[in-house]
Amino acid sequence: MRNTFRFLIVLVLLVTTTLGSTALAQQEDNVLRVGLRKLTTIDPALGANDPEVMFNSLQYDYLIDILPSGDLAPSLAVEWAVSDDGLTYTLSLREGVQFEDGSPFTANDVVYTFNRLVEVGSSIVGLLGQEQVGEAEDGSPIFEPTWSVAAADELTVVFTLDQPNADFLFGLASRFSLIVKDGSTDVNVIAEGDDPYANFNGTGPFILVDFAAEESATFVANENYWMEGAPALSGIELIFFDDDQTILDSLRSGALDYIIKVPDDLTSTLESVEGVTVLERPTNTHPVIRLRTDEGAIGEDVRLRQAFKFATDRELLNLDALDGSGTVGNNDPIGPTYGSFYNAQDNQPYDPAQACELIAAVAADGTDNGFVQMVDGEARVVVPFYVGDTFEYGLVAEFIQQMWADACIDVALNIVPEQVYYAEGENNWLNAQLGMTAWGTRPVAQEYLTVAYQTGAAFNEARWSNAALDALIEEAGVTSDLEARAEIYNQISQIFLEEGPILIVYFRPVVGAHVDAVQGLDMHPFPGRTDFRSVSFSN
Repeated sequence: MRNTFRFLIVLVLLVTTTLGSTALAQQEDNVLRVGLRKLTTIDPALGANDPEVMFNSLQYDYLIDILPSGDLAPSLAVEWAVSDDGLTYTLSLREGVQFEDGSPFTANDVVYTFNRLVEVGSSIVGLLGQEQVGEAEDGSPIFEPTWSVAAADELTVVFTLDQPNADFLFGLASRFSLIVKDGSTDVNVIAEGDDPYANFNGTGPFILVDFAAEESATFVANENYWMEGAPALSGIELIFFDDDQTILDSLRSGALDYIIKVPDDLTSTLESVEGVTVLERPTNTHPVIRLRTDEGAIGEDVRLRQAFKFATDRELLNLDALDGSGTVGNNDPIGPTYGSFYNAQDNQPYDPAQACELIAAVAADGTDNGFVQMVDGEARVVVPFYVGDTFEYGLVAEFIQQMWADACIDVALNIVPEQVYYAEGENNWLNAQLGMTAWGTRPVAQEYLTVAYQTGAAFNEARWSNAALDALIEEAGVTSDLEARAEIYNQISQIFLEEGPILIVYFRPVVGAHVDAVQGLDMHPFPGRTDFRSVSFSN
């Protein structure tokens, strides 16, 4: 027994020494290892989540950067001017920039990129500006952009708007607006032959040299990058995982240098790890619990939407899931990070008895679409509940399941891996009757409204259509006066209160961490947009 115990001690020391040596070797090689959940859609115009955005931001550049502070900064566009009437945006582009294949960056690449956003149906077109021009055979709206883009010369591009848009620059700078080469037809598609990554052709600071979607992506520094002295790293390796605990364990063991989006239940463990710097950023990040509202769906009846709200104790969930570190939400997507745009008034109390009364009323008039059943003589909602396993949201869903049971709502809980929930599927985030979706922070509040709540919006997962809401969203988009816009958002909050098919229980900070040897890393509130160009290891 004594010899066995001695062997175990030696084995632990060997493993620890090996891991420490591996970490030191990586730092000496100047390669940063980042732990992430697995990727889903990697087209830069469509990939919405942090892993996809980080993957693409390493290879491609933005016209305009959004700094962690929320301010705009030059990137491929060195300066911009807006006409007095707010209808013309003229951008001067950076000279001497080239794509990985050696071709020069010009205004034609910008024109192609933004026209491609429209062509592939990127959700950011809603923020840039669009209007409904008809309906498809299935009744879904058909949109056209309310702007056009043209090259004035090789290094000047002009956007012309049909109407003013107070957030247009943020649309140009959005996480979807990475610049691709003019004429690219297979963006981020693995190619046949000797150069499998020929279609990953950006102007960015790093170049993709190896990619296994279930395992990792390896990048090397772009030696021809336009920014002087950047990147400081010789490479970055993105390593993909199925769960947050394994990511944290990999950081602790020395196998990773940087991790993002640490769930609250793991934060205390993270804070006890020696040699690690913990990063926390206030954000508008929030889970959205939503009911579909299309014909025959669970949320078609407004009374059931209200029942779910009365059934949910948001203050208790903030305490249980985040130890009170979040800000309790009021079931609309505009949170406290937007200052005067946030409606802090709470008009939706927790009242399970009221929830039961509403469900009973729906059962009594026979308009429940099959989701209300009589169980032991009591009217109850019975429905599957699908949840993307992000942050602590799986734990929140378990709390909610128990909470709702006291309010005449019985849900079969399905906690789905993040990369599955946001992929194509019958019960994915866009299709499930009842689901919980992770929404990251946005630089402007208007983006939530245009991509998720306007009729026909690309990510309108609730299938909600409200004419009054649509009109207010459009009005807010052309209103630059802050007080006037705050009043519009207050009216929007009231519509969410009375008719909204969503529950937003809290807004949470985002937590990440890196080993102390990492220098110059400023985690973005949307962590996928973290800028690695000036990141290095200390000597």
